[in-house]
Amino acid sequence: MTAYSETFPWLSHYGHYNYFEAQMKKHGRVASLTAQGGGVYDLTRTQGDTLRVFICECYAFGVAEYMETVERLGDIDVVIINSAWCGYTPDAKFHCRESNVGLFRIGEFMGALHRDDYWRYLTDDEKVYFKKQGWL
Repeated sequence: MTAYSETFPWLSHYGHYNYFEAQMKKHGRVASLTAQGGGVYDLTRTQGDTLRVFICECYAFGVAEYMETVERLGDIDVVIINSAWCGYTPDAKFHCRESNVGLFRIGEFMGALHRDDYWRYLTDDEKVYFKKQGWL
């Protein structure tokens, strides 16, 4: 379910990604950020790798939304839910994690950028939930 647009790619309600861009410019692990349009960015980290990032405002980002995203955009490395009122489902987080794709809210992504295996980053609550599910 989208936050603003009934059509893909669930663009920003405000029509821009200023907050994301500002946070990435301040992050010590980000060497460069290039907008590709439609909420897609190439983010190069200081360690030299480049991540293809999709910014999404989807109320409840699930596995179906992930599959639609990949179908329409091709391979991506990170999906960021860039809205305080939107989120993602635990099964989507698990599915993405198993595919070496990071699925985060913006604050989580800020922490995940410090890791080589950024897609494995979990919040404390997610660690508890994943253990209960037998996923860890």
